[in-house]
Amino acid sequence: MAEKTLATVIERPMEANFREVELTPKQEDTVVCKTRMSAISTGTDMKTYHGMQHPEQCWYPLVPGYENMGVVVEEGSYAPGLKKGDRVMINECRKYLDVCAAWGGGTLMVHKDKANASGAGDPLCKVPDNVTDEQAVLAYLACVPFKGIERFKDLKPSDTVLVFGAGMVGLSGVQILKIKCPGCRVISVEPDPYRQEIARHYADEVIPFGDEGIKKLLDLTNGKKADKILECSGNPEVPGVLYKYIKDGGWNDDDDPGYIHLNGDYPEKLVFDHYHRWFVKNVNMSMTCAIKWRGKPQILQWMSEGKFDTSHLPYEVWPAGKAKEAFKYQHDKGTKCFKILFDWRDL
Repeated sequence: MAEKTLATVIERPMEANFREVELTPKQEDTVVCKTRMSAISTGTDMKTYHGMQHPEQCWYPLVPGYENMGVVVEEGSYAPGLKKGDRVMINECRKYLDVCAAWGGGTLMVHKDKANASGAGDPLCKVPDNVTDEQAVLAYLACVPFKGIERFKDLKPSDTVLVFGAGMVGLSGVQILKIKCPGCRVISVEPDPYRQEIARHYADEVIPFGDEGIKKLLDLTNGKKADKILECSGNPEVPGVLYKYIKDGGWNDDDDPGYIHLNGDYPEKLVFDHYHRWFVKNVNMSMTCAIKWRGKPQILQWMSEGKFDTSHLPYEVWPAGKAKEAFKYQHDKGTKCFKILFDWRDL
């Protein structure tokens, strides 16, 4: 008989639930974990909730999420260095017997092994003693811009870097840039006044999206604009106009062009402005998906050392059993709800 566990389930678009699902059978290498806290990703999970995922990626009903942490309750060779009782970042579990996993991070009990979580990006990772459960959940999305920022091979203290979007990914990107290159100037670009106020705790400057923000950027950079852009908004209307924010350059061998990196996923197709407005920029552009596994211990280490600060992030903690209400609340509040964490510790 299959082993069951409580789970957050999206039954169909716009309908979340909290009920039992069937775990895959334990394998020789299985590590069994019990979730303590998880979260709603305002990007991926809400895209899933709204029915905007590609059907070849997931189908309903499904277990959403990848931001979860907990404790090891049974050791296994999938994570030979971990012991029973260790607090760990758990993250993805890609298979269940009776539901789809998208991406399977919302269950009370978790079987983590090569059969259901074989990807190199999401191994279990031990949480330092002085990092809280809440911080360990928030650490996951910080790994997304960590991977993207590594594309900036020549990040210099003299650089001005724009980070578009002041959600968890964008504000994590701001902090990581300041950690990796303390001298660079990091400007947050965010249209929402509520999130602008949050961003002011982390960025050197905060500007709105659009003409007003471009004018302020010109003032701040003496007309030069940005050396580099980290796009973290998830807004498909943003990438196509980023040429308005990036510097001119690349005409001579010693004249470095601007660099734009697209970080994460978009719910709609990207439409770029007329090509002649782009190609004269000589800009370099790249993109990354998901995380690199080594980002997890690095972000946790920075949290442990006090370098990565979550104290100004206005997350809300909800009981895990309130998944239906929490997803609707996030939908209704939109950008006015920064982040919802689910507390599983009393289950």
